[in-house]
Amino acid sequence: MWNYETDVMEQDKPYGGGDLRVQGRQLIIFKPIGPEIKFKPVAERSRPGVPEVQETWMNDVKEVSNRSTVRLLRGDMEHGVKRIFEQRGQNGAWWLSADWKTIYVSTDWMNFKLPAGADGYGQSWHTLWKSEDGGVNWRQLPWPERIQPGQPLFLDDGKRGYLVAEGMRIWRTRDGGEHWEALPMPSWANQRLMANPDGNGLSPMVPDTRARFDAFDLAEDGTLRLSFYVRQARLGGRFGTVEESALLYSLPWDVKAEDLPLKWMRPEAVFKQQSIVDIKPALGGGLHLIALQGQLQPEKVAEEQLRPAAYVLWKQGEEVLRHGFEPHVIPGALFVGKQNQLVLAGDSQQPGQAMRDSITLTSTDGGRKWSETNDGSAFAWFYEAESNRIWKYQTHSLYWRSL
Repeated sequence: MWNYETDVMEQDKPYGGGDLRVQGRQLIIFKPIGPEIKFKPVAERSRPGVPEVQETWMNDVKEVSNRSTVRLLRGDMEHGVKRIFEQRGQNGAWWLSADWKTIYVSTDWMNFKLPAGADGYGQSWHTLWKSEDGGVNWRQLPWPERIQPGQPLFLDDGKRGYLVAEGMRIWRTRDGGEHWEALPMPSWANQRLMANPDGNGLSPMVPDTRARFDAFDLAEDGTLRLSFYVRQARLGGRFGTVEESALLYSLPWDVKAEDLPLKWMRPEAVFKQQSIVDIKPALGGGLHLIALQGQLQPEKVAEEQLRPAAYVLWKQGEEVLRHGFEPHVIPGALFVGKQNQLVLAGDSQQPGQAMRDSITLTSTDGGRKWSETNDGSAFAWFYEAESNRIWKYQTHSLYWRSL
């Protein structure tokens, strides 16, 4: 079902995951990745049959993590891609304008050789970058290096936008990132969701798990939609005190900071014992939502028992349609096509299956029926609405298939 197009990143090693955009024959790939680990030829090894790295630091997990970088690569399908941006970081986020001229990139870099900070978390440094010529030239924007900027979200002018970050923080800019206004959150937003006094096993410096934005979207009219889960919150009006629920908000672009306390008390919707993991505006009004059903579970339980996923159409203040997916479906990003096709990227994990498969679920009847396709493995995946095609790159090769 997949059509091989071309090799695009054969020289950019190591091969690995990222994010992909396609426009005609043009490509941009966002790629947070570790350093390349190289091994000595067999003849140079001290012990025959035992792999041996070329440099000592390659055996040091902390050193390898510290050398991770955030990259952007740009090019076309005929000539491949080349790096147009690279900064140190284990993770990051980006935003690309419709004309591919304005690009924002945020980076997160943790020094794994330093002890945890005073808050019990690792010590991190963050940067925010901008290009207005498609990645030819870059400028670092003024930003406090110890505060995570998070995900950039902008309107088409590339000037008005938001940063949505961990720790339930939002900033707004009106001048292309030169100045940022912090939007106040309610006192109960950044609440502790899960006790984790001994760490989570992989990151023992993390004392617990706190609320975060599970889903967000910036619409063309400037409306910022957000959703997060709360164990308990006392709201205003008809909602009262809610427990174990996802709150969904719609904030107009020109909302004033002093009006936000009242806005937070009156969400657009409350979803009892659910988490909203993606939000997209529906053609003709309403919202397409992807939800995880059931109460948020303790971490040890959540690792073994996945919450079932569902598609929800929300319109004029009420749930119009709900479609539950099979238990093996782990939802990712939702896309909306030009003819209102719904395309859900995700993973599949059957009971007892060690590795996940990439899958695509599609609906052409407004979310009532969905077809599922197994995509094998993919480092990055993109739905091109103009051509109704899915693109993926795997290892260093680019593939596509029509829906």
